Amino acid sequence: MKIENEATTFKVAAGSKRSKRGAFTLRLTSMIDMFTILLVFLLKSYSAEGQIVTVSKDLRLPESTSELAPRVTSVISVTSEWILLDGRPVEKIKNIQSTNTLLIEKLHDSLLQLRAITEGIGGISDQMKGFQGQISIQGDKDITFNLLKRIMLTCGQVGYNNMFLTVMQKG
Repeated sequence: MKIENEATTFKVAAGSKRSKRGAFTLRLTSMIDMFTILLVFLLKSYSAEGQIVTVSKDLRLPESTSELAPRVTSVISVTSEWILLDGRPVEKIKNIQSTNTLLIEKLHDSLLQLRAITEGIGGISDQMKGFQGQISIQGDKDITFNLLKRIMLTCGQVGYNNMFLTVMQKG
């Protein structure tokens, strides 16, 4: 049973000028066409340029005038208390500052696991890119250069030599 073919009747109050019965049909085709056009317009006008970067709540990125669009990579976030790899805690900053070695062991091990997974995905499919050696570093603007240097050295030891520093674009 189609709604378009159903006639609906209604009564008007007895004392009104329109006391006779009327019939109307409900046509949904025009409304569906209108919503389809709206949906297509919104999808076409949506700009998918660049990538959305998720920044931790307790992280204040430095400002820059760089205009390069962010790339899709794994992310090392350096907050005031933790080093995170793709959102998972790896090592506390206090533990790193108490040692004198430049290599951060737990970060090194986590990056090795991530590299193995990436290489495995690249080996399964020809369409998927394997290990590219790219990683983004989101560092709070108050972290020390010594800590950033140690993180970058650890990334380089694993083979992540294409490092991107995530910054906020200066307005």
